[in-house]
Amino acid sequence: MNDTHASTPSDLPANNRQALRQVVRACRKAVMATLMAGDGDGGGAPYASLVTVTVDQDLAPVLLLSGISDHTRNIVADPRVSLLFDGTAGHPNPQTGPRVTLSGVAEKLEDERLMARFLAHHPGAAQYASFGDFGLWRVRPERAHFVGGFGRAVWFDPPFGQEPGAVAALAAAESSIVDHMNADHADAVDRLAQGAGGAESGWRMIGIDVDGCDLALGGAFVRVAFDSPLDGPAAARTVLADLARRP
Repeated sequence: MNDTHASTPSDLPANNRQALRQVVRACRKAVMATLMAGDGDGGGAPYASLVTVTVDQDLAPVLLLSGISDHTRNIVADPRVSLLFDGTAGHPNPQTGPRVTLSGVAEKLEDERLMARFLAHHPGAAQYASFGDFGLWRVRPERAHFVGGFGRAVWFDPPFGQEPGAVAALAAAESSIVDHMNADHADAVDRLAQGAGGAESGWRMIGIDVDGCDLALGGAFVRVAFDSPLDGPAAARTVLADLARRP
């Protein structure tokens, strides 16, 4: 089954900060730029590579990287990175579509919550996540450049229009909300997925944040974007119920 996304670029909100977050959260991969390590040929030159990514509740990219890869060696030498999130699919001219360049500092860490979040969004990574040469990295955002098409390009600093209290509350409540929806409201999860373009039934929620929720069925994934950000976990029930009732 192919990846499925909930919205098209034309559905992006007029609010640039919210649109920025929706582009980033809808992407399961990104192009990461690092600086080549070493003083020999190519040392200090830009190096771009494809990475699978999920984002934390505060929009910080989370990566599972092999220690023997060039980009990891580069990060160890210089932790400054930049990631391009491409939301231009469906545009005959990609220059008219939305994309986000997010720059920050990569930090290696051990975090059970973040590892669980990454593996929920990339279940195939479970087969190598425990290998000794793989490690979890989190990019602490410092700036983001949102391009929403011609004439719509803006730089932003964190927290990118997010309310930190709501973000922290959703991080604490995410696992309980996801478990509750999958155990007690499987029919509503199916309706959410089908309303966002997903076919069949048997979908499961794999994540929720202030801007939307993520659903999966086998190898297919759907991002359901909320019309406006949640102000905390209590709002999730109302918003999810409303979305599930939509035709």
